[in-house]
Order: sequence, then structure tokens, then C-alpha cells
Amino acid sequence: MPDQFSNMRFIVNPRAGNRRGDVETTIRQVLGGTGIVFDIIRTEHRGHATELARLAADDGIELVVAVGGDGMLNEVGKGLLERETILGLLPCGSGNGFGRSQGISLDPKRACSALLQADVRPIDVGKIGDDIFFCTAGTGLEVEVSRRYNEMQGNRHGLLTYACLTLDTYRNYTPEPVRITLEEESDLQIRPIILTVANTAQYGYGIQIAPAARPDDGWLDLCIVEDPGFLQLLWHSRRLLTGTIDRMPGVRMLRTHRVQIERNNPVPLQVDGDEVPGKAVLDVCVVPAAIRMALPSSIKP
Repeated sequence: MPDQFSNMRFIVNPRAGNRRGDVETTIRQVLGGTGIVFDIIRTEHRGHATELARLAADDGIELVVAVGGDGMLNEVGKGLLERETILGLLPCGSGNGFGRSQGISLDPKRACSALLQADVRPIDVGKIGDDIFFCTAGTGLEVEVSRRYNEMQGNRHGLLTYACLTLDTYRNYTPEPVRITLEEESDLQIRPIILTVANTAQYGYGIQIAPAARPDDGWLDLCIVEDPGFLQLLWHSRRLLTGTIDRMPGVRMLRTHRVQIERNNPVPLQVDGDEVPGKAVLDVCVVPAAIRMALPSSIKP
């Protein structure tokens, strides 16, 4: 029996986009007989996971595991900030950006088994306005794509659906003027179709918006994509899967500890794949080593 965790609590999003079989049964099969005390709790509404995570920390639970996608990781992680409790993840969402970027298996049995021998490492989080993010946050085309994608019903989720939805959204999208103020550079006046601040490399599905981003380096990676035209966008979209987006026309990659994003009016944001309200002026920063996570021992962040 591993000696780093004597108890665990799994917080499950029953509406997660990629439920491979009965994940709760899998958890019981993997942990049964290990001597680890564990329980499983389902969320009932948005924000419930944050409440449950705080209660778990108050109860002295050593490892709290988010069972779901990047949005679920965000909610659970938010409840564990500034606590000693360790955060884990069984990626059962749609895109699973964080899990993929950190080498966490998408197979629930393997991911659960890996928790028994996991390394515990400090992870940065990004802060945007009143929200935090583990993967990405941004304003632009991606907000509308996230909203439309999350509103889709049934089993139509997947990389191809996401790609087609992005191109369709782009055809009717008009970029707004944005002013960016960085500590490290002069102000930028731009009209981006995509403006993403990344703590990890990808949105999900292997789509790498910031290939060099790492959640343990104390930096945020800023990806700015100005409109290259439909044909150029279509041709170069493959670079999102090959880690070469910086070679796409109209793309600028920057690294920063802090950035201010100023728009003419308040518009929604994309935060870890979910749409949230946003202010006209957004202060974004990295919070180094904000939380400790149980990650696969063979993979470094």
C-alpha cells in the first residue's frame, strides 16, 4: 500500500463528456482491498465541486480527485487553493486538455491506478479577473466556439466536430479591438481572432495553442492570432496538432508573468473550456506553485 495517501475523495461530474463505462465502479475495483479509505460524491450543480472540495479539505482528506473534464478540474482546484490537500484528476471530459498535456491516461482504470504511485508536485495556476485557470483562458473566437460546443447535445463531441465548429464560427466572427499591456514589452493594439493565455499547452483533443507552455515554470504563454484569412486559416490549422502554430501567419507568441487585456466593452471569456462573464479590463497573472497535484510518476509537467 502506498504510504502517501491514507484516504481519498472522488468528486464526480455525472455529466462529463467522456464517460468510458461506469467510472465509479472502476474506482471501487481499483481501490478495493488497498486499505485506502475513499468515498465518491457526485456534483449536483455548477460550482458544487468547489464547495465539496473545501469540505473535503476541512475533513482532512489527503487527496481530492476531480472526475471529469477541465472545467471540473477548475472547480475542484478552486476549492483547494491555499490548502494542504492534494489535487488529483481522472480525465473523463470531452477535450481533457490538462490530462492530455500531463500524461494522465484517459482510461479511468489506468488513471486511478496511477494515483497509487503518483508524484506530488507543485503546479501554477493562472488568475484572470475573479477566476482561475489550469489550462487556458481567453477572449475572442474561442469563447463563441466553447459556448456552441458545450451547448451541443448527444454524442457529437470530438475533434472533428470541434474543428468544423471553429471554422463555421470564424466565418461570421468580427474581431474587436484589444489593448494588451505587458510588464516585459510595450503596449500592443490588436484585433485578434484568438487571444489565449495558456498555463498548459493545449485546449484539448491534442490542439496545441501554446506548445511551450508548462504549468510549473512560473510563466504564462500568450498566443495572439490576428486574422490570416479563411484559406490561410484552413491551410495552417493543422499546425495546432503538430505544435507549430508559431509558423502560422498572423501568430505572435509571448511569455509573461502578468498582462492586462483591455476591450471596449465587457464580453464573455473562455476559462478552461467554459464560458464565463468578463469585464472590459482584465488583469491576468500567474500564481506560481499555487496547488499540489498528484501526477504520473513517469511524466514531468
